[in-house]
Formats: sequence, structure tokens, C-alpha cells
Amino acid sequence: MESDETVSGFPHPDEEKQVMAAWDQFLRGAELPSSAVRSVIERSWSRCLSAGVDPGRSRAHAPVQVEELGTLQHPHRDLIDASVPVMQQARDFLSESGTMMILTDPTGVILETEGDPATLDAAQDVRLVGGANWDELACGTNAIGTALSVHQPVQVHAAEHFCAGIKPWTCSATVVRDPASGEILGALDVSGLSGTFHRQWLALAVVAAGRIEASLAAREMGLRHHLLEAGLRRLMKTSPGGLLFFDRKGCLIKVDAAGGRSLAAMGIELDSRDDKRIDAFDADSAMRAGRATLPQWLRPEWVEPVIRGGKRVGTIVVLSDPFQRGPGRRGVHSRGAPLPSGNEPDGGEIIGSSGALRQAVEKARQLASLDAPVLLQGETGVGKEMFARAIHAGGHRKNGRFVALNCGGLPRDILASELFGYVEGAFTGARRSGMIGRIEAAAGGTLFLDEIGEMPLELQPYFLRVLDGGEVYPLGDSKPRKVQFRLVAATNKDLRAEVTAGRFREDLFYRVSVTALRIPSLRERKEDISTLVEHFSGEVSRRYGASMKRFEPEVLDAFERYAWPGNVRELRSVVEGMVMLATGDAVTVADLPPEIASSITEASLQLAVPTPSATVTNLEAVERAAISTAIAGCHGNLTLVAKELRISKSTLYAKVRKHALDQILLEARLHGR
Repeated sequence: MESDETVSGFPHPDEEKQVMAAWDQFLRGAELPSSAVRSVIERSWSRCLSAGVDPGRSRAHAPVQVEELGTLQHPHRDLIDASVPVMQQARDFLSESGTMMILTDPTGVILETEGDPATLDAAQDVRLVGGANWDELACGTNAIGTALSVHQPVQVHAAEHFCAGIKPWTCSATVVRDPASGEILGALDVSGLSGTFHRQWLALAVVAAGRIEASLAAREMGLRHHLLEAGLRRLMKTSPGGLLFFDRKGCLIKVDAAGGRSLAAMGIELDSRDDKRIDAFDADSAMRAGRATLPQWLRPEWVEPVIRGGKRVGTIVVLSDPFQRGPGRRGVHSRGAPLPSGNEPDGGEIIGSSGALRQAVEKARQLASLDAPVLLQGETGVGKEMFARAIHAGGHRKNGRFVALNCGGLPRDILASELFGYVEGAFTGARRSGMIGRIEAAAGGTLFLDEIGEMPLELQPYFLRVLDGGEVYPLGDSKPRKVQFRLVAATNKDLRAEVTAGRFREDLFYRVSVTALRIPSLRERKEDISTLVEHFSGEVSRRYGASMKRFEPEVLDAFERYAWPGNVRELRSVVEGMVMLATGDAVTVADLPPEIASSITEASLQLAVPTPSATVTNLEAVERAAISTAIAGCHGNLTLVAKELRISKSTLYAKVRKHALDQILLEARLHGR
């Protein structure tokens, strides 16, 4: 029976002639005696012979060009960064012993070398250099290629090499594994001319590889800690349906409790190894040709990359919550064709943690459970459809369709056909098969009518009859069709004023406004602006494959001072344009659109210009006087002061400290009691 040492242990330099003779016999096809060579070597020779490796080869194939080596090294940057300090620390020891240390990738391509200068020079002869491939099936039996083949530490000495030109060398190698997944990242080898053989070189390779793996583990733990911290901050901003955490290689590392429940509700199980890795989240995927696609169950808007130092360190998936995202359901009504998908846009995400927004979200949660008509009120661009979708998804009809129609900008006849539908022959130009109206399409679900204040007065009684009777008459049809749906309407007008002016029916007003919800403007929740900017910037990065941009504090301050007449919709558009047009890694005030830059300048001048009776002579004094006056007028309430001066609270706090206004602030608060 073979001993362990004979099978896979250490070479015996004193048996070189025996090994060389066995090699000659092997190449002639003769059967080798059981003790001629170690079994790990004989099996390697067999693999090389079967693969057609030339035993007369004198050196490795030509390495890649120097300019290509950097591209080859890039995917293995973490491995190299962890290895270089270890290899440099061993440099003096290697130099004294006439050896060199070699780091390769998982395919056996050399990434880095270190050690004795004379040995490094000699290694040129056999191309033991950066960019050369030392896979077993490329260079025959050698410690690097064989260790990668058997996934174990291997020492190959002199005649044990399969290729004749490499037999003057001795080498010892082991694999380097990913501490988290166990995946082989590469090999670490100690090589020298055969006269430098010692069994300790294999121990050195194993110990050094262990230190590299420990360094990788420490780095990975730091990145995961940063990833989980980002998740905690994300959790504090909103109440998501759950969080999934993926590392920078796209491997799933954590699912929080809410995330587990959400996945279960979606019928998704992340049990198999394939499911736990998402290639689209691999930080290096952008460097490869083509872009990986997301699994079918995972919506792109749920994805939030976590960036540190300009690099992606992981990904957080924020699962859907009824008050975070609409389900974007699509369906086919039993009476006809499905509505065009363009009528069901993604509701987006309600982002922010301001008090005004939290109150609106909480009221929306309450309204969702009532199944009564809801009137959403708010300026253009505040996100009324997002709230409508959230109310639908949180209500009793969430399994039905969400059907949206904007009543503004459509001629009366077109709006009537869109709303009520029509039968064949109802009017000239009608479709031969007729058309299902939005009301009927929403049966069992929710009908969202945006800009309901724009509904023509002559159509309003017909719609009121639908609400009162639960029946709809398609145009040209004398038979009613039963419909049950939930109505969510939205307007940026004062409907009471419209009733007074005779442009909106009073009875319809009371019917659509059984419950009402006012959605705050962006001016009322400016503390959410930085969060929204970060989110929209991330959306642009994911959509166009662009790098993340950092918004300078001065830009965010300008955003907080701007009036935002178009609200969140305008902010999204501005952020997208600035990210796409910014030339550097940061978005600066120079990138501000002219309308925002000019608006901020005018506001600053209005704040800074003194009255004719003022005796101040510099802008610092003007600013101090303006803030002092505002503090006194608002009785020390800094929230009101910030609104009065149209600056952010963080900027106000800084200016209070700058101008030493603490005493004035204290006195104002005391007087206000």
C-alpha cells in the first residue's frame, strides 16, 4: 500500500534519477511501478498527456502585453491588494534563499511576482512572469497549475515537472480561497531553481496564503459593516417592506425579518446557491462586455447600490411596501382587450422622513382600509399618483386593477369615450369591436382620476350617476353594465372655489371628497431634498450605467433655498439633467440650471440689501442683522426662522454659531413664553 507521503506528500530530491526514468517510461506508454512517483504527480502527468501538452516544451506560452496586464489584474484588485503586503514582507527572506513568490488568478495567469532579483531574472527564461499562463494544461505539471487542479497544496520538484524545459525548477503552491464563499481566487507559489529545494517552502506558501485570506476576511467584514450601516440609515428614512443585502460580488448576505415576510408573500424562495447570487449586483460587471439582467421578480427601482470611496461595496434591495411602491399590476378585463400598458406607469417611491410627509403617509394608511372615495389634493408634481397607488395596494381591492386616467387636456368627446367606453357603431370612426372604458376596466379594483377638476361640466352628471348607481352606460349602448370600484381622485385646484364659480357640480364634489388627503409640497418638506437627490441620482446611475455623482453641499443648500414650483417632479428632472451633464465626479454649483441659479442669486440679494435707513456697511453685518431680526420675530423658533429666510435649518445653525447669536436666540425664546 502507498504511504500518504508517496501519494501526495513531499518530493525526494535524492530520487531524481528514479523519477526521470519513470517520466521516460510514462511517455513511452509503459506502466509505472506503484512506487515510482507520487500519485499526485502521476495523475497530473496523465491529465497533461490526455490534453496533448508537449512534454518537450521549454517554457510557458508568451505572456500578455504589458499594457494588457492592468486590464487582466483589475478584476482581482482585492486579491492583489491583500497579497502585496504579505509578499513584500517576505522579500528579504526570499532574496537570501534564492527564491521568488508568485500570485496567480484562478486560471493560473501570473498577477504579481516578488523575491530574489537573480531568481526573477532567471524566471524570464521559462516565462515565469506577469501575464503568463501556468495552468497545468498549458505548462504541464507544475505547483501552480496542479494546486489549482486538485485544490490542495502541492510541491513539485525538478524531474516531477511534465515539461522538459521546466525540470530545472522546484516549486511549492497552494490555493487562495474567498473567506466567505470558499471560492478559489488564485494560487500562491514559492519557486526557485532546483538547488533551493526545501520542504519549508510549501509551509511558507500555506502560511502566506492564510494571511492573505485573513486580510480579505477583515476587509470583507469592514465592507459588510458599512453595507449594514447603510441599510440601517435606509430603514430610518422609510418603512420599507423589507431589506435584502448583497455584497459587492452580488452574493446575498442578509435578509431582514420584514424582507423574509415580503419574499414569502411574493412566493419567492432564496434557498439555492444560484438564487443567492445576482450577477447584476457584481461590482465588476460594468467592466465586462454586456450587462447582466435582474431576476424577473426583482424590479429595478428596488435596487440601491451602496457606494464608498467612489466604489460599489454592495447593494440593498428595498422590497415593495403598499406605501412605498405601487404594484403596477396589469390584467385583462373579461369583456375586451387589456388597456395599453402606458396607462399604468410605475408609481415610483414615496421618499422622505419629514414630519409633513409622515403625516400624509399615515393618513393614507388609514384611508386605504376604508374603501371610500378619496380626494387627493396638492400642487402639480407632488406625487399624487404615487399616493393613489399606495392606497389601492393597501386596500381591500388590491388584487384588482389600478386604472388611471388624466381628465385634463382631453377634448370632451375623447374623454367621454375613454371614461365610459363605447360599443360598435357608436360614432363615426369607432372601433369595430368597440372599446372598454376606464370605469369598466377598473371593476373590482381602483379608478384613479387625475385632475378631476378639469372634467367638463356636461360629463359630470353622467359620472355622478355611475357613482350613485354602480352602473355604466357605454356610449351607444342602452344596457347598463354593473361596476364596483374604488374611486381615488386628484386635483391641484380648490374644488370648493370651482363649485362656487359654477365649473364643478356641488353634488359631485361631495361624492368624490368623502375623505380627503392633502399631500405637502416640496417647499413644506425641504429636509427631504437631500434624500430625494441621493435617490434620483442613484436611479440615473442604474438606468444609464453611469458612475455615481456626489452633490456638493453648496448645491444641496441651493436646492433647499429654491421654491420648486414643479415639486418632486421638477427636482427629479433637474437631478437627472445635472448628473448626466456634470463632467467630474461631483455635481457643483456650476452645474445648476440657469433658472435655479438666478432665483437663488435674487433671493440672496433681497436678503442682503439694506433698507435706505440702514447704517450697516458690509454683507456680514447685513446677514447678522437679518437673522437677528428673524429670530426675534419668530420668538426663537428656528424652524420658522429658516422658512422666513428661505434657507435650510443646517445652514441657519451654522450662521447662528458664526455670528454668535446664541444669547439673542435665548432672549427671543424667553420673551416668546
